[in-house]
Amino acid sequence: MEQRDKDYLDMVDLAGRRGATHAKVIDSSGIVVDRRVRLKCAIPVCSSYNRHLMCPPNTMPVDEFEKIVRAYGKALIVQVEGETDSSDRSDSGISKELDDSIGPTEIQRALHRLVNELEAAAFKKGFYLATGLIGGECLLCPECVLPSSGEPCRHPFEARPSMEAMGIDVLKTCRNAGLKVDLSSKNKVMWTGIVLLD
Repeated sequence: MEQRDKDYLDMVDLAGRRGATHAKVIDSSGIVVDRRVRLKCAIPVCSSYNRHLMCPPNTMPVDEFEKIVRAYGKALIVQVEGETDSSDRSDSGISKELDDSIGPTEIQRALHRLVNELEAAAFKKGFYLATGLIGGECLLCPECVLPSSGEPCRHPFEARPSMEAMGIDVLKTCRNAGLKVDLSSKNKVMWTGIVLLD
């Protein structure tokens, strides 16, 4: 086994030991980037849209990000599962109140910590361009500095945009990786993140 293959296995093992429900190294060609995913941040408008430095429209253009993704060869996709009801609770669409009630969960924060830890571990293994992306908006601060404030991020080394904010179609990417994603569940919710490796 070549050293790089061993490094990939080590990263999967570390993800599992640190709380990932599923972890898998995939070819970056399996990462699906689609502008329509970013459109869903704006229509219907997400409550985080233009209110977080790590959310659209404050993130790089999808086309630019897709070129960057294609420069990578591999990525580590990780999932964290939690006991949270994410089932549809509305017949009339997503209101601000419903969006907020579904909002931040400890499982989402756990994924963010895991992605940051895996990105750091990958860097130490020689993947010096490793870059992590979380699921959902950044929750490091109770309230993000407003993009219009001109203030810098309070946690620049920890804050990460979500896969969705960058235009990644998480469902298709997970399917390409052989991982399951349910959009609605009464018992569990699955949050997905990724670390681009090389």
